[in-house]
Amino acid sequence: MKHLVCCLLGLFILAPAYTQSENSANVDQQKQQDTTQIAITSFLVFFPTGVSEVPSQYQEDLNKIADQLRTSGDTTELLGFTDNVGDPAFNQRLSERRAASIQQYLINQGVDSSILKVAFFGESQPIADNETPDGRSQNRRVEIKIAPEAPLREDAIGLGDTSLYREEKVEELLQEIQLPGQARRVERPLPILPSPGIQFESVEDTVISSNGATAMISYRYNSGAARPRSVLFQIKGASSFYDIPVEVTDLEGTISIPVTFSTKLGEGRIPVLAELMNVNGQMSALDTTVVKMERLGTGKIQISLSWENNSDQDLHVTTPEGSLIYYQNPESAGGQLDRDDQDGFGPENVFWLKDAPDGTYVIEVNDYLSAHPENPFVVSFNGMGTSRQFYGTTRNGSTEWVATFVKKGPILMWLSEDVYKE
Repeated sequence: MKHLVCCLLGLFILAPAYTQSENSANVDQQKQQDTTQIAITSFLVFFPTGVSEVPSQYQEDLNKIADQLRTSGDTTELLGFTDNVGDPAFNQRLSERRAASIQQYLINQGVDSSILKVAFFGESQPIADNETPDGRSQNRRVEIKIAPEAPLREDAIGLGDTSLYREEKVEELLQEIQLPGQARRVERPLPILPSPGIQFESVEDTVISSNGATAMISYRYNSGAARPRSVLFQIKGASSFYDIPVEVTDLEGTISIPVTFSTKLGEGRIPVLAELMNVNGQMSALDTTVVKMERLGTGKIQISLSWENNSDQDLHVTTPEGSLIYYQNPESAGGQLDRDDQDGFGPENVFWLKDAPDGTYVIEVNDYLSAHPENPFVVSFNGMGTSRQFYGTTRNGSTEWVATFVKKGPILMWLSEDVYKE
């Protein structure tokens, strides 16, 4: 069996694990006592340039982490990093001071020093492009990793990363996703009027995706006596929803909604709500799916693959020198594969942190195990000022051409399949 050839890159999934109190001061005593335990497993602290002191905006969250660690005693890694500005030796010391400052803060909050393990890596492990201000800001960080990992809660996600899900920031998050072009935003609450006989549920309760990738969220449905009209889609907590028309005519089957995520997003979990409406206006009950966001490599060019079913699809990128980047050869021509998904649905990811060589590139998708007669997929391309999605289907172990592009300096040209085959 094929083995995973590369470790996941980047920011780590966070799973808040503190007691969440009521936001309102005017709540009754029963509500004040109704709290929920959540488990934090990873957390990110970002630093200004040249600074090692704990930024004040993280103190409240670090206090909650300290509360958890005083109780659990879980071993915790504090990993320090910097951007590439300045002298590498200075940056190595700066990354140590950043990790040590988080360590000391937690100790001051009563955490046992013996469970806090410090490591520091200077500028050697960027998770974003150091040639941009936004990328450098993501590289100036301390990663807090707590073991063992605990289950996440849907409604308390994004702690320590303002680009991820928090109900009070859901409108900002909506700016970082892209739905199918025919989707229409409706500025009112999602209607909840389920009709008997209309069934709609996600194939997977949790869908894995990443920054720069397109998640294929698949649903099984039975639209009753009339064909499906649209899927009503919403990120939990939003004041509006999207009406996404569907083209299927069968009364029963599967529908997939592609959701494309900005390259800016970090790790976390995003709860999405959806329901089916048929042409008679009847609706299903509300379905909740969690999109588990991982942080994968991005930069000058990022190419990601996702698919609709539990199969093993492989992303292949042929470089100008003729070498193939894929699971058996994860690095070539400055590009690298940092995620090879064997469990199904993706994403897989190839990226160039710095400029890719000039020349012709070919993107293909291979059906590794031929476990399904058809494997619909989507490939997302981000970089050089453009973002595109390509849809296709592998069949019975086939390798399908997706796209060919020619890079020459800052210019990118896409070729048709006919030109590619000549």
